Amino acid sequence: MPEEEILNLEAALEMIGGEKDLLLDLLGAFLHEAPFDEAKLLSLEAKEDTTEAAKYVHYYKGAARQLGAEKLAKSGQALEDVLRKKTSGDIPSLNKNFIADYRQAAEAIQDTLEIL
Repeated sequence: MPEEEILNLEAALEMIGGEKDLLLDLLGAFLHEAPFDEAKLLSLEAKEDTTEAAKYVHYYKGAARQLGAEKLAKSGQALEDVLRKKTSGDIPSLNKNFIADYRQAAEAIQDTLEIL
């Protein structure tokens, strides 16, 4: 299986019927209208509010999937599954991966918006 891409624009365009302008709007909204807040996620987890933490991760994981941010979607799914107690895992390590993948995706999105 090939490694997940940080930002697979071909897959994202395919999901929205090839509408490039719509994709640009969605990418911009992902970064600017509801930006990910690392401190919020860590605070929810520190309070052991795994239900709300899982909801928070779910939002960004789902958006990432729609935008072709495959690596972020995968790490988000792994973290969400542990928060929802579907699987076991090390939440701090999964957080670290998710946050790093978000930063990579955000940088790739910003670069894409500047180029296009």
